[in-house]
Amino acid sequence: MIEIKITIDTALSLLLDRMNLELKLRQRDGFVTKGSRLENLSYQQLLPIVEASIFDTVFLLPVDLIMQETNLVQIITGTVRALARILHREEFALFSSQRVFRLIQPIANHFQLYSDSKDYRNN
Repeated sequence: MIEIKITIDTALSLLLDRMNLELKLRQRDGFVTKGSRLENLSYQQLLPIVEASIFDTVFLLPVDLIMQETNLVQIITGTVRALARILHREEFALFSSQRVFRLIQPIANHFQLYSDSKDYRNN
């Protein structure tokens, strides 16, 4: 098992940065009213932003961290739970590790599909 050494505060900072970017993209596309801030959105509006931000952030990690057994699920779960105090949405305190696992499992499956292929060896 690979242990990722990152504090929840650092992970929270990375997630919030990604969430702000995702919010701007959704504002540009008209899904969220312009001028809205993360703190002003409802839980129903925040949840897809959080999930998309987690997905994007995990997809940017090295493949080894996604494919091997790590503490990534625990880090993400703790980070999302920390959003409860930052964004004042108690619903995030109930975010489960199973939900995080279901979010990042498609990424691992995607990389597994391509790692089984031998096409990359010819390059």
